[in-house]
Amino acid sequence: MTKRCVPFLSSVLILLALVPVKLHAQAKFAVYGTAGGEKTDISNEPWTIGGTVGIYYGFARLGPIAISADARGDLSRNMISGLFGPRIALALPYFPFKPYFEVIGGVSSYAIVDEGPRSYTDGTYRWVGGVDTTIFPHTDWRLDYSYGGGGISQNNITRHPQSLTSGLVIRF
Repeated sequence: MTKRCVPFLSSVLILLALVPVKLHAQAKFAVYGTAGGEKTDISNEPWTIGGTVGIYYGFARLGPIAISADARGDLSRNMISGLFGPRIALALPYFPFKPYFEVIGGVSSYAIVDEGPRSYTDGTYRWVGGVDTTIFPHTDWRLDYSYGGGGISQNNITRHPQSLTSGLVIRF
């Protein structure tokens, strides 16, 4: 074995030691933050930078199905939303991906012109779907998509905000 192979093999062995074989544990409590794009469609706004911060608490487990309550804040250039609702996740043993689905409701404060003052507040709801996968013990990587079913009324047209974000989940 050459001297160049030793550091490489050592790095691989360290990484394998850090990643447990069975990484499907579902936490009772978690915090998360994601960043990506959001399309509010306000004044025909294109996709812009947006993000989500939130927490969820698991209160029931039925075999591989975890039922939780989720509270999140969605943030973008033209809209800020506070949303709350149920979260259903599927965590199968030895399967690295945990898909989830949510129906959440709350309020959104938004501007009717691009980058204008957020002078309108309405009730809203969103359908959220995504997948978490464990990258380290107690740490998941998340891909999250949401669609605003409640919509925003602007000039007699209902707009449906969407977001596609990715980030980290820290489970406790």
